[in-house]
Amino acid sequence: MRTVSGWLGTALVVLAGWNVTLQAQELDANVMVNTERLERDQAVELRTMANDVRTYLNSQRYTGADWEGEKIPVDVTIWVLGRNGNRFSARVAVVSKRLVANKPGTGSVMLRVNDQQWAFEWNFSPTLSYQTTRYDEFTSVLDFYMLLAIGLDMDTYDDLGGTDAFRQAQVIAQLGNGAGVDAFKTFYQPGEFTRMALVTELLDLRYQGFRRLLFDYHDGIDQMAANRADGQKTVAAVLADMANFKREKISNRSVIMQAFFDAKHMEIADIFRGVKDEAVWANLRFLDPGNTQVYESARNGR
Repeated sequence: MRTVSGWLGTALVVLAGWNVTLQAQELDANVMVNTERLERDQAVELRTMANDVRTYLNSQRYTGADWEGEKIPVDVTIWVLGRNGNRFSARVAVVSKRLVANKPGTGSVMLRVNDQQWAFEWNFSPTLSYQTTRYDEFTSVLDFYMLLAIGLDMDTYDDLGGTDAFRQAQVIAQLGNGAGVDAFKTFYQPGEFTRMALVTELLDLRYQGFRRLLFDYHDGIDQMAANRADGQKTVAAVLADMANFKREKISNRSVIMQAFFDAKHMEIADIFRGVKDEAVWANLRFLDPGNTQVYESARNGR
């Protein structure tokens, strides 16, 4: 079980029989920066960015407490697209993984986002810090996604365990909206994938049932590490529950469900590759129609 000691008074709970180690903070982040779109002289100030960001993410305590268990693997890739003075335009990809059966070196993709809307100022030797009362063009975007990664990870170990992390991310979103950042706008179309839409759904009471299914899904993934057939049955049952949730609870496209299948469709296809269970494939086509071709290939054993 993933727990955090001292987080807003949350009690420390340790699952008996697990090798739980105390870590100073939550993340094991790897950072890459691509400046190929810039002229060489335009990229000079960015030569330390990867190391600066890596050091920042791996030293920041987002939960404000000691982290129980292994750190969350997170890959951050920043593509710098253009420069105007000290202002840069960029996109950022964030991929976080949830360890399987709490074993280092394993990884089930938990969050996969490719954010196209990012602009910031950058200078030599920047001071990077976590801002709780004002929006920072650079760190606040990274902090937002790190908090989502932490919250999603915690949801898979404890019932709605990521709520506090999502609330912190929501504060950043509100600060960003107040600063006029378009990606944090409060007005968006149903199902439109924006930063604000994602964190809003994660904290919406109507979606708590789906968040609980994230816990069940990863219980099945952990089971597969010991017994593939048993874990496969659990995952199939969770997909059926997700399909029922979509039929009964969702009136518009769900950003959370989109994010889940963006992260998981290849993993799910691999779990059921070649399996002759038409209910599984029907549920997947209903839940994630955008990846029907991936599922059809897996259904045929390819």
